[in-house]
Amino acid sequence: MKQPHRLRQRLFDSFPYLVLALALLFFVVAIHYFQQWREAIQLNTAYADRSLLTHIPSDNNYLEAYSIGYLLAENHQPTAALKAFEIAEATDDLYLRALAKHALGNVYLSGAETNMDDEHGSRRIVAQILLAREAYKGALRLVPDLYATRFNLERLDRISPEKRGAGSAMVDGYTIGIDPFKQNGRALMKDNTRRGLP
Repeated sequence: MKQPHRLRQRLFDSFPYLVLALALLFFVVAIHYFQQWREAIQLNTAYADRSLLTHIPSDNNYLEAYSIGYLLAENHQPTAALKAFEIAEATDDLYLRALAKHALGNVYLSGAETNMDDEHGSRRIVAQILLAREAYKGALRLVPDLYATRFNLERLDRISPEKRGAGSAMVDGYTIGIDPFKQNGRALMKDNTRRGLP
């Protein structure tokens, strides 16, 4: 009979210490989340006023590297943007990694579209299209619901050099469209069986 009484007395005696330990744990967790919130506010402010462009992407702050890369891509600095996105791509966060891969694909796609009218840049265009395709597919493998990535992958397929000439023929030195919906690589959605799938 005395054993349950002693156990109850011990629990009662240690109750203040348990409450103190729980309060300390909650306090540490609150400080951690407050620190994350403060860093997010600072990052958003630096992104909004574009002062983030003065930061050098660090290897352990993946979200900041992604944000810097996005601003660099907007600023037409693709090489620096690629480096920042590659840093962001190393994160353990699957969604952020997928976004970084999507952004890499966008930079490569933009480079391919920029060089599209350059006769001598065909190898560069093909290389950039292949890199963009792999980046988009990698993003979709991580997060299949990225519909912007699916759209860009399908768009990429339509501007690929092998599809740009599809549906046209050379007659007396002039390019004549055989099918108006396939001329210059523009195919109807129903003609593309892949529809942006990885």
